[in-house]
Amino acid sequence: MPQHRHSPFAVLDVLANTSFRFLWFAQICSQLALNMMIFILALSVYERTGSNAAVSGLFLSYGIPSLLFGMIAGVIVDHVDRRSVLIVCDLSRAVLVALLFFFVHNVPMVYLFVFVHALINQLYVPSEASTIPRIVPKSQLLTANSVFSFTYYSSMAVGFILAGPILRLLSLQSTLGVLGISFLSASFFVSRLPSQGEGLRSLHRILRADFRSIFSRVITDVREGIVYVSSSPILSDALILLTGTQVIIAILGTLGPGFAHEVLKVDIRDASVYIIGPTVVGIISGALWVGSTGYRISKSSLIRTGIVGAGIVLILISISVRLAHTEVLPEFFRRSTVLFIELVLFFLLGVANSFLDVPANSILQSEARGSMRGRIYGMLAAAVGGIGVLPVIIGGVLADVIGVGKVILLLGVVVLAYGAYRIRYNKRIIV
Repeated sequence: MPQHRHSPFAVLDVLANTSFRFLWFAQICSQLALNMMIFILALSVYERTGSNAAVSGLFLSYGIPSLLFGMIAGVIVDHVDRRSVLIVCDLSRAVLVALLFFFVHNVPMVYLFVFVHALINQLYVPSEASTIPRIVPKSQLLTANSVFSFTYYSSMAVGFILAGPILRLLSLQSTLGVLGISFLSASFFVSRLPSQGEGLRSLHRILRADFRSIFSRVITDVREGIVYVSSSPILSDALILLTGTQVIIAILGTLGPGFAHEVLKVDIRDASVYIIGPTVVGIISGALWVGSTGYRISKSSLIRTGIVGAGIVLILISISVRLAHTEVLPEFFRRSTVLFIELVLFFLLGVANSFLDVPANSILQSEARGSMRGRIYGMLAAAVGGIGVLPVIIGGVLADVIGVGKVILLLGVVVLAYGAYRIRYNKRIIV
C-alpha cells in the first residue's frame, strides 16, 4: 500500500496494526526480562565466585545453544504454529524463573538454567522474527523492523540499567518474581495474535512422531535451508551482513573493559555506560531514522554507507587511542577531551550499525519464502553463536599482545576494505 511508504508517520502507521502492536508489547516484556536476568545472574555468579572466568562461563552457557541448535530450531519453527511456539516459550521461561528462585545461589544450577533458557530462546527468536511478515504488509516491513531493532537494543540498555536499582530496591528473589511476571505478560500478548497454523496440535503431532523420522526430516530440512540460502545471493548477503553486525558488537563487548581502563581511564564497571551505552543510543537513533525517513533511500545505499561509516569510525577510535596517551595536553583536559570524542564516535558507530541491521532484516523477511523464514533465522542464530565465540577469544588475546587500539584499527581496516570492495565492484545484489 503506497500510502504507508510515503507517510511521514510511518512508525505510527505500523503501530496502528493491532497484531503488530501485541507482538511488539510481547517483545518489550520478554527482552527487558531477558536482559535484566542475564545481568542479575552475572552479578550473582561474580558475587559467589569472585571470578571473571566464572562470569564468562555464564555467557558461554548462553551462547552454546545457538551454535548447536539454532538451525534445528529454525526448521521446527517452519513446521508449527508460530503463535503457539511463542506462548509455550514465554510460559516455559516463567516456570524456569520460578525454579531458579530455589537455586539462584548454586552456580552450576545457574549455568544449567541459562543453558535451558537459551535453548528455549532458539525457538523464540525465529518464531518472533518470521511472524512479522505474516502480520505486516510488505510495504511496511522496513519500518516494522526498525521498530523491532529499536526495541531490541533499547531494552538491552534499559534492562542493564534497571537491573542494579531493582536489585538494591528488592531482594534477589523478589527481582526474579518481577522477571517471571514479565514473561507471563509476554505470553498473554502473543496469545492475542492470530493463529498461523494448527495451533498446539502441530506441536502434539511432532511429539507423537517417531524420533528417527523426526531426526531424518530435520537433517533434510537443514540441508534444504543451506541449499536455499546458498543459491540466493540476496539472502546470503543479508545473512553475512547481519552476522557481521553482531560480531562488531561482540568485539566491543570483549574489548570494553580494557578500553575503559587503558584509554578512557575510568572504572571498568563503567564500560557499558561509556562504550555500549552510546553505541546502543546510536543504533536506536539510526533505526528510528531509517524507519521514518531513511526507507526512501535504497537498501544498497544504506548498507554501503553503514559499512564504510563503521570502518571509518573504528579507525578514528583507534587513532584517538594515541591522543589518550599523548602528554602534550594537560591530563585533566586530555581525559575529558578523549572521553567526549569516544562518546561521539561510539554513537556514530551505532548509527552505522543500524544502517546494516534494519535493511538486512527486511530483506530476509521479504525475499525468503514463507516456509523457509524460520530456518533462515535459525541459520543466523547458529552463525552468530559460532562466529561470535571467535571475537571473544581472538580479540582478547590480541588486545593483550598488541593493545586494544591496534585491534580496533585492524577491525576498522577489515570493515572499510569490505565496504570499498562493495563500492568498487558496484555490488548491488540488495536493492
